Amino acid sequence: MAFLFLMDSIARALLSPVIPLEALRLFGSEQSAGLMVSAAGLMGVAATFAIPLLVERWRARRVYLGAIALLAIAPAAMAVDGLIGFSAGWFMRSIAAASLLTLLNLYIAAFIPKRQLASSEPLRTFTSALAWVGGPWAGVRLYAIDPMLVFGVSGGTALVLLVFFLWLGLDAPASLASRNPLRNLRRYFSQPRLTLAWILNFGRETWWVTIFNYGPWYLEEAGFPKTAAGDLQSSCTVMLFLTLGLGWVARRIGLRHFMAGAYTLAAAATIGAAAASGSPNLVWLALLGSALGAVSLDSVAAVTFLRAVRPFERPQMSTVFSIYRDAASVVPPLFFSLLLGFLPLPAVFVAAGLFLLFCGLLALRLPKSL
Repeated sequence: MAFLFLMDSIARALLSPVIPLEALRLFGSEQSAGLMVSAAGLMGVAATFAIPLLVERWRARRVYLGAIALLAIAPAAMAVDGLIGFSAGWFMRSIAAASLLTLLNLYIAAFIPKRQLASSEPLRTFTSALAWVGGPWAGVRLYAIDPMLVFGVSGGTALVLLVFFLWLGLDAPASLASRNPLRNLRRYFSQPRLTLAWILNFGRETWWVTIFNYGPWYLEEAGFPKTAAGDLQSSCTVMLFLTLGLGWVARRIGLRHFMAGAYTLAAAATIGAAAASGSPNLVWLALLGSALGAVSLDSVAAVTFLRAVRPFERPQMSTVFSIYRDAASVVPPLFFSLLLGFLPLPAVFVAAGLFLLFCGLLALRLPKSL
């Protein structure tokens, strides 16, 4: 499971600094590019809801293979120099990413016992750190040499993932699928602990969406070279190597206080980045500080869902829970685009920081037993 997540992450991480740079070049402004982020996120939400129906009809194995195929085709479409090709590739990448993450959760539900989830989640995050540290750094440099290079390497990595999955020969039970995702949606949000887990994970994902999109745009606006976009992302994600240690700290002091502190750190540093908007180097340092808080959350936040969900509902509720990633790609960029119609780019960091602070207060409502 960790290697599946790793290869998927490499294919996506290579393009993570390239997409915002290309979007800004093609769309002309942060406001317009931000709306495109929301549109791509909507594609991911649609894919997430469609997965159970597709698994019911064609089995998880075939759907997984189809998602990998989209992940391989997306860079080829993006390589076409134009709004239509780039947009189509972005949409395919978003659909593939949402599908693969949802399906992987279903495979985890089928093959990993619940008692092992608290240790398996930090391990999965730790193994993906290699991709999200090296991917943006290498991807933006390949892009600076020739955009075709980074698109080709990303597509090739997706093909490696395809071969490996075929070799595994795994297939999740068809019973994991539900015929009515909307019924699952109502059932999910009728449970307060699951709702709280969703909001908290949506909050941490909002930070990553902000840093991976608006961070590169800020550096571009400040006159940094294009490689700075990948350097910023890699500098933040290198902290993912701390996840195993941070998970240990969380178990020692309790999940509730650990998460509240992590949200507060991320909020203060993100707002600090906006306050230091006149000095890009200070912004960079502030964002690195906020990354420590965000990575702390990455190491344990999914446990809030895994410990709250009922075992017999885990597959169905996993589908709804995973939407937080796509929702974070839709709602915050849409709000930020409206905000940028009146205020400069640093206002985005203030808004993100205030929401993180709100999540920190919500984290105090987690059960004391966590």
